[in-house]
Amino acid sequence: MIKVYFKIIFILGCTYSCASLESVSITEMPRKRGMEVSAQVDKFIFLGLNFNNDYIDSLTPKLASQCSGGKVSGILTKHESYFYFLAHKVIVTARGVCTKGKRSRKS
Repeated sequence: MIKVYFKIIFILGCTYSCASLESVSITEMPRKRGMEVSAQVDKFIFLGLNFNNDYIDSLTPKLASQCSGGKVSGILTKHESYFYFLAHKVIVTARGVCTKGKRSRKS
């Protein structure tokens, strides 16, 4: 009988999950809205051991590649975490608007 309880606890522990939304941010929305672009990156982290956040570096090029010759603005970012028994998954999503025309240049 005790073995049955351990099996049930083990199965529940392995299938248990929880989700959380940690942050949402948005930049200024343009008056003229163009095509919507979006990109997503994720990382699976085992035992909470995360040694770098390099996966996030590919988010900006993914957005920019969808808006050639334009500017991405009105960017909304979401950082989600899904927790499992011994691991968790982090997902970062960015959505924006591609506006064509002159690109702003920094001085």
